[in-house]
Formats: sequence, structure tokens, C-alpha cells
Amino acid sequence: MTTDNAQGPHADTPEPEVLAGVRSLRDLDREINEPITELGKRYMAFVAMTVVASIFFLFVSDEYPSWFPPNSVQLFVVELFIFCIFTLDFILRLAVIKPNNWRSCLLLLCDALAIVPSAMVVLVFVGLVPAAHLELLVLLRLFRLMRVVKLLRVSTSITAVFGASVFSLVFGAMAAHLGLRVLFVEIGRVTAFDVYTFFDRPVLMLAVSAVGYVFGIALAITFGIVKRKQMEITEMHRTALDALQAVEYDCQTVLKEGLEQSQVNGRHPDFDGWRVQLSHYLQEELSYEAMKASTTTLLHNIRDVVHTRPSMDVPFHAVLTQRMSAFLTKTQVCFHPAFYAWLRRIANLYFVLVMLAAPGLTGLGVQLLVIFVFQGLVVIIDDMDHSVDKAVTIFNAKILEV
Repeated sequence: MTTDNAQGPHADTPEPEVLAGVRSLRDLDREINEPITELGKRYMAFVAMTVVASIFFLFVSDEYPSWFPPNSVQLFVVELFIFCIFTLDFILRLAVIKPNNWRSCLLLLCDALAIVPSAMVVLVFVGLVPAAHLELLVLLRLFRLMRVVKLLRVSTSITAVFGASVFSLVFGAMAAHLGLRVLFVEIGRVTAFDVYTFFDRPVLMLAVSAVGYVFGIALAITFGIVKRKQMEITEMHRTALDALQAVEYDCQTVLKEGLEQSQVNGRHPDFDGWRVQLSHYLQEELSYEAMKASTTTLLHNIRDVVHTRPSMDVPFHAVLTQRMSAFLTKTQVCFHPAFYAWLRRIANLYFVLVMLAAPGLTGLGVQLLVIFVFQGLVVIIDDMDHSVDKAVTIFNAKILEV
């Protein structure tokens, strides 16, 4: 009995190797989805570049078919490289898959289908699959669309890998419209149905020019508005803290007796504590309501100290109170979310028009450039308009050091 009791607790304790294995799988799952280590970020960047290169390869082989003829060495080398990278990523994701998570299982299936076209090219080249049978599997070309799904999955980690930048924030839009182009190209190859023949190019170019002018003017006006607001918030923050510092100095010198009395009454103005809360508020770690309540409490406590001096009424009411209120209010003034929804819809419509008006590899380059410029401006305006937004900060209001 004694032996059983002594061994009982150890029998229920997981082996150290098992715990280490579980931790390793958790770390692997984190690194291939939301990398935080340098190695994980490099891996995700390499996978993302491989996916983008594989999609560009589709357009190059379509635009210049003589460069990569069927069963050629150059085609084999490119497809073998894509096959190896995609297979490695598939194995890593398979190792950490959660069977009860249907979304992860569906994405893993898309990853598997994305490997099939490259695998078929490799197998045909080495002679394991007869080349004549490849024509019967022409529908496998549609599986290349799964590369776009893989690109959309990777695009969610681009900001974590490359940091917050205009490019990383517009990468998702680029991936989506790149996928739409791939869809049209692959459908045209499989069914001989060319969607571009149903549109009048000269008319489309007129629409592209008209929408581009209007959209560009709207973005320019909006950019000027948010830039002015950004400068005003910087000025208001500085003047509000300068006014608070002046009142604090008066309380510690001229109104020293009143400040000591406020400590006895439990209504001592906590200047340093309010500054700490303000720093949390500017990092979106404190809500506007909580910051406003803290500011009101501070102003009430300051008023209890300065009310015995009539000469302090003007500095308190006309300077300190108004400046602090104006600063906090200005940080909450921004365009309605419906405005940004309208901007994004117009942008996506414009990008589709560019795609229809400019097919081919050259049109792809033009469209990606247009997306980077216009969608980038939308991202910059959105970021500048939200002065205390912590999620992604690129051009927010510059808060000067105290």
C-alpha cells in the first residue's frame, strides 16, 4: 500500500518529454501563424515571397509561353522549388492542426490543393506520370487559385513580420485583387472564355480617368483635413501640459498652504498621477470616459486649492480648463466609419476598372502600382485621423515629450 501511494502522484504526472513536446508544438503553431521570433519572421517572409513569386510566375508563363514550355527544364526547376516550399509549409501546419477547428482544416486543404499543380509538373518531368495524361487533368490548373488563398492567409501576418508600414497595410488589398486576376486568367485557360473581350477598352479608360480624378481629389482634400487636425492635436497637447505645469508651480509656491490643506482634506491634486494616466490614454490603454473622469477630478481638486485666490480664476477657467477640455475633445473627433467604408468601396471599384482596362503582365504591374498609391493614401488618412489609435501607428499626431 505504501509503495502504491508513493508512486501514485508520479503516475499521474506527465513525462517531461511529453510536456516539452506540447510546448514545442505550441511554439511552432504560434510561429507559423503569428511569429514573434526573428527566425519565425524570416520564415514567414520567405513563404510570403514564394507565394507571391508563384503567382507572378503564372502571369509570366501566360504572357511569354515560350519562356516556360511544357516539360522543359526551366519549368521543372521553378515548379520543383515551389513544390518544396509549399510542401514544407504544409507539413509544419499539419503538425499543429487542431482537428476540431474547421477553419484551420479548410485552410490546410487549400494548402494541399495548391501543391497539386506543381507536384504534377514534377512527376511528369521525372516520368512517373505520362505527359499524355496531363491533358486529362487540365482542371488541376484551377487548383492554382489555392495559391491566392494561401497568399491571403500569409497577408494577415505581414504587419507582424515587416512591421507597420504602408506596404504591409495595403498588402491585403494587393493580394485580393491579384487573386481576382488569377481567377480570370485560369478560367480563360481552362474554358477558353476570355472575360476581357466583353468590355470596351476605350470606354473603360474613360471611366478609369474619371474615377481616378475624383478619387484623387477626394483623397487630397481629406489628407489636408486630417493633417491639419494632426498638427492641432500636437499643439493642444503641448499647451495643455504647459498650462498644467504653470498651475502646479503656483500651487507649490504661492498657494503652498492651500496645497497642504488639500492633503489633509484628502482632495490633493495628483498632477503626476494624471500625467501617467494621460500617457496610457494616448496609447489607447485608457478609455476616453476614464480619462475625462480623471481630468474632472483633477480640475475639481485644483479648484479647491486656488479658489481662495481670485487672481487665479482666469488662469484656471480660461486657460487650464479650456485647453485640457479642447485637447481631449479633439482626440475624439474623426470621420465617420461610413466615410472610410465609402473610400474603400470606391478604391476597390477603381482597382477592378484598372484590371479590366489593362490585362496582361503590364496591366498587373500598373494595377499593383495604383493599389499601392490610392489604397496607401486611404491607410495613411485613416491612421492620421485616429490620433490615439494603438493598433497600427505610422503617422499619428506627434506627442512631444513632457
